This record gives sequence, structure tokens and C-alpha cells, in this order.
Amino acid sequence: MEQTIKEKVCQSCGMPMAATEHFGTNTNGSPCTDYCCFCFQQGGFTHNMSMKQTIENSVSYMDGSEKTNGHTLTKSEAALKMYIQLPTLKRWASHEITHQEYFTAINRAVDYINEHLSESINLYDLAGVANISGFHFHRIFKALMNESPGEYIQRLRLEKAIFKLQTTQQTLTEIAEQTGYQSPHALSKAFKKRFGVSPCIFRTRPSDLTVPIDEPVFLPVNPEFKELTPKEVIIVRVINPFQEENAYIHAWQKLIRFMNVNGIPDETHEYISLSRDISSITQPDHCRKYVCITANPGIKPKGEFGKQTIAGGLYAVFTYQGAYKNLESLYCSIYRNWIPNSNYELRDAAFFEKYLNTPDVVSQDELLTEVYIPVSQCRRTKLLSPVK
Repeated sequence: MEQTIKEKVCQSCGMPMAATEHFGTNTNGSPCTDYCCFCFQQGGFTHNMSMKQTIENSVSYMDGSEKTNGHTLTKSEAALKMYIQLPTLKRWASHEITHQEYFTAINRAVDYINEHLSESINLYDLAGVANISGFHFHRIFKALMNESPGEYIQRLRLEKAIFKLQTTQQTLTEIAEQTGYQSPHALSKAFKKRFGVSPCIFRTRPSDLTVPIDEPVFLPVNPEFKELTPKEVIIVRVINPFQEENAYIHAWQKLIRFMNVNGIPDETHEYISLSRDISSITQPDHCRKYVCITANPGIKPKGEFGKQTIAGGLYAVFTYQGAYKNLESLYCSIYRNWIPNSNYELRDAAFFEKYLNTPDVVSQDELLTEVYIPVSQCRRTKLLSPVK
């Protein structure tokens, strides 16, 4: 028999949900019957909200039907009541712990996907990595990532295919092998279904990564090349970096508090911004951008904080002096001018920025940033190189 409203219980905190207003809300505003209004709002968990924000958010949904002893509560009265009651509830503390555990679990699953994208990945593998049942894993993953595990994996594979079509000379067979498709035909079928054209036709079209632009005057003509060893960093994801003006500031504040460091300058740590997507390929709200601090072996990541490894290998390093707002133009010029005219092609690894000073210490014009672009010698150059 179908569960009645009175029998509904929040899967996060266990609170009974006896009325529709107790339900959380999905992205489109519809009721979410799996989580309560304290745990889930607008398609996301409220783990980042302070008690004040949680109460303000909850009160905003009041419609005048809330009563105590026959008296209809005003929003101010309801807020005051929650300020008194919430701290006394054991579920408030367990709510915080539960969501930190969710983030830790999903971070493990996301890291697994990143490392095994060229292999077969199924829901049970990911649920096992996250140590969550398959049923709950699917729901929690979608709540935190705004995509189901299958949608997330498929999108990453096709975006990786686009990246390689635009920036390398690899064959469709090679790209299929590296993106988890069993054959070029399977890749072509999925690609055409999503984008409406075959990979071969797509490759012939100019893109934002190949159309020349006027080079900014600050672009270094000759980057330095560095061979790096793998580097472990503690990371936190930047939420809505293209929509929220202070997204990076908030992310840095959280990470610095967690790492218990003072911030730049710091001779014992490196401060890095890591990107796993290019905004001209990935939709802005799906771009994976992180702020990172080199890992101290004694600090173990938890909750929304994770640990990732920056890949070793060859990097073209562009040293830029000036305001951060101009970095996007620098990237455009690197991708659309420097790469096509160099003897290098982009390597399949995250690119990152390393900050050498901070706006708290120097002026915008004096900011120093190293931009690391993963590269390899392009195939054409290798074929023309003399055999030693």
C-alpha cells in the first residue's frame, strides 16, 4: 500500500513529515517527499546554511496557517520559536553529521569516476565506493550534483570527446577508448544523439578553442616548461563560480579555516585554483572548479572537503601579472592562439593557477599568478623528429 503523508519520514534526519509544508523542495519548487524542509531546499541540501539562514529560509515558506494554541503565528514569532527549539534537538546535530558524511561519500564516488572514465562504470560500483546502498546513492548523488550518476558520467565522457576532437589529432578509435566507449560507432551514436552531428563533422567546424583572437598585451610569448611530479591537495568545490560574485572568496574562506592556515603568503603551502572543465565546452553551472591548498599529511579530508592529485607531467607555465578579472582573456589567448601555433597539444589533465601573492597584500596590478597548462608534444612534431 502506498505510504501516506503521515507516514513520510525525512531520509536524512528522520523527522516525520505530516504535512506538505514539511517537505523539502526540488529545483523547480515542487515538493520533495524524501527530505524535510530543514534538510533540502531548491534541489540541494541545506548543509551549508547556518541556523539563522535555515530559519529564515523556512519562515519564507510560511503561508499563515501555522498556529500555536489557536493563535496564528507571524513570521517573526515562528522564527523566534525555531531559534529556541532547534538548538535543543538532537537531530540538528545529527543532521550536520549526516550531510558531512554524504559529501565525503559522494566525493569518493566523483574521484572514482574521474579516475575510471575510460572504463565500464555502473551504479553498484559507485555505491560500493561511496559505501551507500544503490537506492540511496542515486538520490543523494543527484541532490548534491544536480545530475544522476548516469547523466554525470555520460556528460563527462562526451565533453572529454569534444575536447580531444578540438585540441588533438587523435583518431576516433583512440578517443573512444579513452572515453569509455566500446567502439567508434558507439561514441558516434552517443555523440550524434546529444549534439545532432557526427564527431567527424563536428571536428571540421571552428570552435572557441581554435578561432584566433587579438592577443592581450600581457600574454607571455614564450612560456616556461616544467615537468611536475604528482601533487596532493586538499580541495573544496567553488559553488556557482560564474553566477555568484563572491564564490571564490567563500570557498577560500572555508578551506583556509579547515586547513587552519593563515593564507597567502605562506612558505609551507601552495595556494591553487584547479579546473577540470573548459567553460566553452561545459555549461557554466556544471564546471568543476576547486580551490586547493597543498596537503598536509596530518590533515584528513571530510565532508565537503576532499583530496585530489594534480597530475604530474609536462606543463606550459605562463606567469601573469595583473588583476584576476583578466585571466579569462589570458586563457582564451592560450587556447586560441598559442596552442594552435605551437608544437604542443593539450594533455588530458586539469589545468590550474598558482597564486604567488594576494590582494590583501598588494594592489591588483601587482598580483602574480602562474597558469599551468598541461601539454604534450603534438603528434605531427613527433613524427617529424629525427630518430635518435
